[in-house]
Amino acid sequence: MLHIINKIAVSVIFILLQFFVSSAQTPADSLGAVLTRKNITREQKVSTLSLLAEAKSITETVNAIQIGHKAVELSRMLPDAQYTAMAYAILAQIYLQHDDIGKSAAAVDSALLYAGRTESPLAKGIAWYRKSWMENLKGKPQEALISAQRSLRYLEGTGAAKYQSAVYYIIASIYANLYDSPLHKKYALLCLQTALKSMDYDNILLAYQTLGTYWQYYHMQHEEDRSSLDSAFYYNKIALNTFLAKKDRMIFHSTMAIIALNLADLYAQNFPASYRDTVLHYLDMAQKIGYETHHLEVIANCYGMKSDYEVAAGNYEKAEALLLKGLEVVNTDSTKNLATRIQFMTALSNLSEKRGNYREALKYQKQYSLLYTDLYNEDKMNITKELEAKYQTEKNATALKTLQQTAILHKRLGYLYIGLALASIAAAIFLFRSLRFRLKLAEKEREDAALLTQLKQQENKQLAMEKQEAVLQARIREEEAKRLIAEQQLLQERQERLQKDLLAGTLLVEQKTALLQTLRRKITENRNNKFVLTQLNRIIDHDKKLDESFAGNKADFDNINPEFLEKLQERAAHSLSRLDLKHCSYIYLGLTNKEISQRLGIAPKSILMARYRIKLKLRLGKEEELDVYIRSL
Repeated sequence: MLHIINKIAVSVIFILLQFFVSSAQTPADSLGAVLTRKNITREQKVSTLSLLAEAKSITETVNAIQIGHKAVELSRMLPDAQYTAMAYAILAQIYLQHDDIGKSAAAVDSALLYAGRTESPLAKGIAWYRKSWMENLKGKPQEALISAQRSLRYLEGTGAAKYQSAVYYIIASIYANLYDSPLHKKYALLCLQTALKSMDYDNILLAYQTLGTYWQYYHMQHEEDRSSLDSAFYYNKIALNTFLAKKDRMIFHSTMAIIALNLADLYAQNFPASYRDTVLHYLDMAQKIGYETHHLEVIANCYGMKSDYEVAAGNYEKAEALLLKGLEVVNTDSTKNLATRIQFMTALSNLSEKRGNYREALKYQKQYSLLYTDLYNEDKMNITKELEAKYQTEKNATALKTLQQTAILHKRLGYLYIGLALASIAAAIFLFRSLRFRLKLAEKEREDAALLTQLKQQENKQLAMEKQEAVLQARIREEEAKRLIAEQQLLQERQERLQKDLLAGTLLVEQKTALLQTLRRKITENRNNKFVLTQLNRIIDHDKKLDESFAGNKADFDNINPEFLEKLQERAAHSLSRLDLKHCSYIYLGLTNKEISQRLGIAPKSILMARYRIKLKLRLGKEEELDVYIRSL
């Protein structure tokens, strides 16, 4: 094992030395220079190609994917699978940058598959780090924590402080979402400690960012503690200074966009309106980096916050222009960005209603409904594709294992046949020599002896063929049983997904019902305007027809799990509001905090406070997790 670790260390040290020699260049330029050297080994070339793909993942995503695939193909020519595992681990992150979570998840599975074929603890640690990373993205915090701890066990003693820091960052993020402040702080500090040890400035920036987030969350719960707000500003600003000093050595500049956005939010939430220029300064910085790194979520938030300031000042036209500009940026992207577009439609609808332009508000609300339906359908399609990719990966791995076992069996049978042939030759020689000393024996005795020998040979061959056939039949039955089990599991997962899809449909019906009630109120307010009344009544009649299909889905869900909402209200002594029940239903569906905020049309930080209030209403202890309790119902 020490020999394996040393092989990896030699490759990594070689690449790092070449990088520091040309540190005046960008990481991509330095790695490209390493590839041009004549004395580079094949192992070093694979590692350098993977790092180059990662360095180009932000600015040249398509080119980075091609380089990553080249690293994978070249790694397969090497005897040790560790390089293939690490190449797939890096390729997973690039696919996510390209907004292809399906291929990203498949690359993670491939990294784990090849990590299982090597003794390298570093390769195994990196593969399980990516597994934790993907599970956290999918909103599976408990599974992500288990994978992260497994990754740390493999990385211990390898000297890979860069990857240890990345794992600590994931764990800190998970505990932040679970409202576990002590563990959030613990792993944020470990993230910074290992990042400084590796001198990886991307990880250092992430560590400062998560520490700033910790103190920001802490201040939200302890507003009287002014020092916590000072700490939040301290870590965000030290991150800003680090970026300005070392940005040429960093790959993921998008982290700085998030930090600048956090600084703008800190000033906006904790300082008076006179700090408007400071807020706009950081929003401009976040927006500029967001454009450079193609971080649409940051860009959208910047336009949204700027629009909020204009609304507060009564400049409705400027506010609308900012929202439309942000929507235009989102629409020009090659990806759909349905969730971001939904947020813009909600903001535009609310703004039009404040201005008294109900026709525009209705138009934006209809577009919101269409986009929400598309997002709902896209989520179902992504889940289906992910399940199919996972099933295909497992199927290919099983087929490969079967082929390997069959090859071993054929090899053993070959040895058996050779042994039988040699035995037959030896027996023939023995008989030939024996015949020379038995010339006086009768011809009949010689014929009987020859016939007996032939019968024995046929019997041995028959027994060998029967044994081979029995082994093959047993393997066929075993593979058939495995296939049936896999199909049953897939059917069970699809059934559970259908149940959750029905609940999501129910929530959509309730949302549309609220919309219809609002329209009815508008009719009452505009009784003398016949044109508005006619248009609104047509919309109401059309939406009623659409709701009939959703009402049927709601009845189906009630038959499957009729006591879900009743149990929640009983536990909370009927103190849960309608919004709380919607929030709990989205948690039951397995949506992340980010997805819930998009569906409810509220800020992510409001989701955190809503979760905290629901947990209090349900009288859950500190050690009890809200997600686990709701899904247990």
